[in-house]
Amino acid sequence: MSINGSLQVGRSALLASQAALQVAGNNMANASTPGFHRRTIQLTPQTTEAVGRNARVGRGVQINSIRREIDSGLQARLRDAISNQNQALMNQRFLTSIETLQNELTDNDLSTTLSRFFNSFSELSNTPEDSAVRALVVQEGVVLADRIATMRGDYSRVIGEVDNEITATVRSINDLLERTAEANAQIVNTEATSGEESSLRDLRDQLIDELAEYVEVDVIEHPSGSTDILINSIPVLLAGINRGVEVRKESVGDALEVSIRVADDGTTLDVNTGRLGGLIGQRDGTVSPVIDQLNTFAKELIFQVNRIHSQGQGELGFEQLVGTTMLDDTSAALNSTNSGLPFTIENGSFFVHVTHQETGIRSAFQVTANGDTDSLDDIITRLNATVPDMVASVGLGSTLRMDASPGYELSFSNDTSGALAALGVNTFFTGQSAADIDVHAELIADPQRLSADTGHISGNGGTAVTIAELQDVAQSALGNSTLREFWQDSVNKLAVRSNAANNAVESTGLVTESLNAQVQAVSGVSIDEESLNLLTFQRQFQAAARFINVIDETLQTLLSIV
Repeated sequence: MSINGSLQVGRSALLASQAALQVAGNNMANASTPGFHRRTIQLTPQTTEAVGRNARVGRGVQINSIRREIDSGLQARLRDAISNQNQALMNQRFLTSIETLQNELTDNDLSTTLSRFFNSFSELSNTPEDSAVRALVVQEGVVLADRIATMRGDYSRVIGEVDNEITATVRSINDLLERTAEANAQIVNTEATSGEESSLRDLRDQLIDELAEYVEVDVIEHPSGSTDILINSIPVLLAGINRGVEVRKESVGDALEVSIRVADDGTTLDVNTGRLGGLIGQRDGTVSPVIDQLNTFAKELIFQVNRIHSQGQGELGFEQLVGTTMLDDTSAALNSTNSGLPFTIENGSFFVHVTHQETGIRSAFQVTANGDTDSLDDIITRLNATVPDMVASVGLGSTLRMDASPGYELSFSNDTSGALAALGVNTFFTGQSAADIDVHAELIADPQRLSADTGHISGNGGTAVTIAELQDVAQSALGNSTLREFWQDSVNKLAVRSNAANNAVESTGLVTESLNAQVQAVSGVSIDEESLNLLTFQRQFQAAARFINVIDETLQTLLSIV
């Protein structure tokens, strides 16, 4: 080997050591930088050269590569864990919100309010002529209706909050996808003429990690350095092309359905995990069902109480009466969807009683009703043909209106069809769901109209007793559960899910923490390790410098001889 060759050996050692020192220093400088992956330098010996027969000597060292330390499989598992943890956090958040709104096991929960309402009717049955007790019953009904309506409004605000967060989350996802697409393009352009662009790859990985908080992601890397991102096997990013994500809202009946689509072609994305998956799951799996359950509860409460109340008698009859149920089409069969009647009328009949106010003489007239075949117009025609001293007509808003002749008043009994309750005649509640439940305005204005008696026997409290007993009657519309059992069952199921969500947050947090620790073991910077590397490369640099100095002294000696 020539002296020049020896100098080249020293020079290569100096350059390699200097680069290694810079790598170690850069690692230490970024020890606390989010998303940074430590770099390692790979050194390999240069090819040897012949210095004699059967003798070869090395020509120094060269830098093979400087690479990021990353385990792609471990990184993918961490992203899945991050998605699962954020989904669990969303589940916990909204399940807790609903539990808080229900406020069960307190003095102001729906179960307690329902009990007080039915108990007030039980008290009324003992003293049906007591005006103070009548006023109390009406007031307890107002409190119950207000509690249900308030819960329904609170639920609606929660679902509105979910919808707003879904929109904001999709906006964040699109921003991250766009920035990832830009990073892809920069990586491909840079690495086409040089080695691995570690800083850009760190940035891209950080963007994808952040994206995993919002939605589950699968990443496919191409030899060119670009990546594709898929959500549940559907590509949303192809190299440098962002296909985008959008929220699509569609009205289905009275409900608003929300779906997540690929903006580029409208393909439906089945999002299961991540923040977005949690929001969609809570919207469709928690908030919407509890609204449906509350509406079902309220509708059955309204109809069953009204069905009993409409057949009873208060202390006053009706000279004029307008039903509270508005129909869409008075000529359509009452049980058909075209009529718009929210309740079902069975094949049966009801009695209208006409009482002369001066003489007290009362006459009873039976009117048949069949919701499958009769329209409101048919009922009105039948009333006018059957009941004298009264005129039935279509009232404002397509309601049933009944006017007694001067000097007469109306009352009702023995309704086997449910027509009176369905049409809003002599009812306690108005409305058809949790959104519009209320106590009849006439009862609030005059509690004497509250039906407490039955059989036109003043003071017997028969209607009040039957309504009080309603709390223990199983209803087929509620799966053969009582009103109280139906509500308690929904509350208990929510409590079980809420407890499971709390456990899921804890377990997913532990998994994420464990995987993050494993990732840091591979990609994180250890100050102690880098300090040792610095010492090693420093000594290597010093040795290379000393080697060059020796060769230089040798060269000077040779030159002096010459």
